[in-house]
Amino acid sequence: MSSAQGPRAVPPQALYKYFPPERINVLEEMEIRFTPPSDFNDTFDSHYLVPRSQGPKGKIARTQLRNRLGIFCLTEKPDNHLMWVHYARNHSGFVLGFDARAPFFNRDNRCMDKVKYQKGPKVFSEADIDVCFYKGDEWDYEHEWRCVRRFEISESRVVGIEPNLITHIILGSQMEAWQIARIVLYAAAYEMKGTQFLLSTPSRTSWTFTNLPKTMSLCSQCDGNGYLMKDPI
Repeated sequence: MSSAQGPRAVPPQALYKYFPPERINVLEEMEIRFTPPSDFNDTFDSHYLVPRSQGPKGKIARTQLRNRLGIFCLTEKPDNHLMWVHYARNHSGFVLGFDARAPFFNRDNRCMDKVKYQKGPKVFSEADIDVCFYKGDEWDYEHEWRCVRRFEISESRVVGIEPNLITHIILGSQMEAWQIARIVLYAAAYEMKGTQFLLSTPSRTSWTFTNLPKTMSLCSQCDGNGYLMKDPI
């Protein structure tokens, strides 16, 4: 799908989302949320400049668009220290990798594109969904992609997903054992055999984190409250 600003970028095979530990319910319920811009930590998210010729009418259209937008944020980087700190509660959460080329991201009038970072807000002559693909350049460390669509005011922004949409589960280096056990339990319940587990691990020689592949299974003697973690053979 093309936009008023040009053709959409082709996403990589996988894109990632950081979650705090309490959002394990994403795996329990297999649901994600398309968030309105007003709920983000960036005050200027999806804000754009309205030409003076449009006057109050253009500003009303901008507000109405922002109220109807739903955005699912993703990133190219599954090992970003700042992202772990800001969005996964200081490495105590987890990251999910998604098949970014799956039909899900273009179904039901959704569109996917890469965020463009710039010094100041862009001018749009009309209320266009593309406004949400521009952010201030101080956010460029996020390497963000977005899946976006318009919602009716009364429409739920919670959307169901299929388990095979999830390609990776990356466990935070500070995640508690009982929370890891819950994740392994849900992965087993949904038979997510094609999903790769990894453990985010701090380097001993640099200020970086590496995602190490792991083989995860439920502990047969722990009544669903434990797990086994091994290096792949």
